[in-house]
Amino acid sequence: MRKVFFILLAILVLTGCWDRREINELTLVSGLAIEKGEGDFFNLTIEAINASELDPSLSEGLAPTVTFTLTGLTMGELLSKMNLGLTRELNFSHARTLVIDEKLAREDGVSRFLKFLEKSGQFRNDFQIIVSKGVKAKDIITTTYPVQKVPSFKIFRQFETLKDQWGGFPETTLTDFVFSLTSPGRDPMVAAISIEGDPSKGSSVNDNMELDMPAIAVYDGIAVFEKDKLIGYLSVEEARNVMWIKDLETTTTSVPCGENGYYSVRVFNNHSTVDTEYENNKAKIKVKLVIEGEIYDNQCARGLDDINTYEDYQSALKEHLETKLRKTIKKVQEDFKVDIFGFGEKMSKQHYQKFKQINDWNEEFINADVEVEASVYIRRDGMRTKSFLEQVD
Repeated sequence: MRKVFFILLAILVLTGCWDRREINELTLVSGLAIEKGEGDFFNLTIEAINASELDPSLSEGLAPTVTFTLTGLTMGELLSKMNLGLTRELNFSHARTLVIDEKLAREDGVSRFLKFLEKSGQFRNDFQIIVSKGVKAKDIITTTYPVQKVPSFKIFRQFETLKDQWGGFPETTLTDFVFSLTSPGRDPMVAAISIEGDPSKGSSVNDNMELDMPAIAVYDGIAVFEKDKLIGYLSVEEARNVMWIKDLETTTTSVPCGENGYYSVRVFNNHSTVDTEYENNKAKIKVKLVIEGEIYDNQCARGLDDINTYEDYQSALKEHLETKLRKTIKKVQEDFKVDIFGFGEKMSKQHYQKFKQINDWNEEFINADVEVEASVYIRRDGMRTKSFLEQVD
């Protein structure tokens, strides 16, 4: 019995991880960029972290990341060949961005690249899929930033903060994109990103010594897809209009309150519902928004201690939002002819039998009657009730 006990104890003590890798034997990949090559070939660039530069005690003022590009036919082949130029085994568990060149997304589509990532056990599915707008995909992951030194980490954190503070960002992970791609009632959309300034001057850490950075990666709206191919863009403001329908949580929006002034409302709660009907062979969609917020800024000479001011501001914001959302929905119907809002998904859940009879939901979406109704509640002023503008005017 004692012999068996010691054998079991030895097994427990000597057991290890068969596939373990020491951290100093790995190169952590933080981002990937894909661009179109000649014919069926494409270029894959990886952004690898120079970990010592992220530690203040070890930093020597070198670049915080290194990039390496290969040309090939499949993702699997290229990722296996990266050690043609890099020294260590690559680890993709910390990848935060996949940047796809717009030319590649328009002409070839993205399915053949995402298929490998979706089935691979090397990647987590929480990285952001992004389209580079007007610049090369590689330029996005080589544009440095003095605060968040790793470009892909900067973009990922930038988008998270944008979502929390302004809300007009379509968070699209690999799982989200694949789900939209395979859903009969929704087409994919991802964030678009461009570079403000000169892309050729963003890759040097010396550029971070300047107060006015020569190049910076900026969010540039929504990239709209039909199936897996890019077909166009929505502006930053139009992107937020889309996100209002998808339960945007926090934002600040400005509304005219006179000939020369505006007031802004800081929204801290937004809830949307979508009801669908199918009458006379035509889809009817009703979007309802319930919005709560506070007065954030007020340029007009109206006192916030007057209930009439709140009622007027609520009515103005209601009309303002309904008009903007209808305009954006109409633009998507007429210009892109794809349902990025997910109205078809709602129809399939609410009227399943009828939805099964529809051959092409996008054809129904183009001709659908979409109504938007907003209920706005300004709960508090968030600032002084009396403004000096009342006395000036």
